[in-house]
Amino acid sequence: MATVIPKYNRIVQDQPQQAFYMVSIDTSGFLDTESNNGGRISPCVAEDFATAPTTLAQSRLVSRGALRFKKMLEILQVRSNVSMRNILTTYGSDAGDSPITKLQFGLVYDNDNFLPTVGTAGDDSTTTTTKVGFIKDKISEALYGTFTERMQVYNPTSGAGLISNEEITAEAVLLVSQDEIMDAITVTEAVDTATMVSGFRPTLASELPSEGAGLADTAE
Repeated sequence: MATVIPKYNRIVQDQPQQAFYMVSIDTSGFLDTESNNGGRISPCVAEDFATAPTTLAQSRLVSRGALRFKKMLEILQVRSNVSMRNILTTYGSDAGDSPITKLQFGLVYDNDNFLPTVGTAGDDSTTTTTKVGFIKDKISEALYGTFTERMQVYNPTSGAGLISNEEITAEAVLLVSQDEIMDAITVTEAVDTATMVSGFRPTLASELPSEGAGLADTAE
């Protein structure tokens, strides 16, 4: 009798074999008007900011960005289970009225061999030839598509910080073409241990052990 290890499908007996991809979305050029196109994309909600959004329109932008983030996660799992690691958001300030300028995160696929390497990207002008291209295409779908769902919205005019459920619509973050959106997305496969460790390590000082815990604070 013989045992054949299914290496291709990343099912091994001694340890899990997953695929890690790093994503960076330059959101600085996306629309931030008080419309269905504004809000960009972000995992943050109103209560995450040091200063909450000051108007209902600004609060809806925050919820609209969270809706796109939710849809992106759904779309990325169309071929294989995927989990997100080490999210880093960059804003001009920690105020709720400040738009996000960059979103970075890691994606861990249970089996990236299920991801296709042949196809036409959403801009109809680019042929997908790699798994990286497929991931980039799926992310752009969330940024270019139209979605409507009920979302939690902070209402600063309520006088008591009311959180309500509203029907929020998110449309394309740019009105030019999906190609322009794809240009703002960078996806890199981590194929070596050093890159994977760097991608998984904490990015904020608050996430790192302090000297008071008996370890040196390694935040720069």
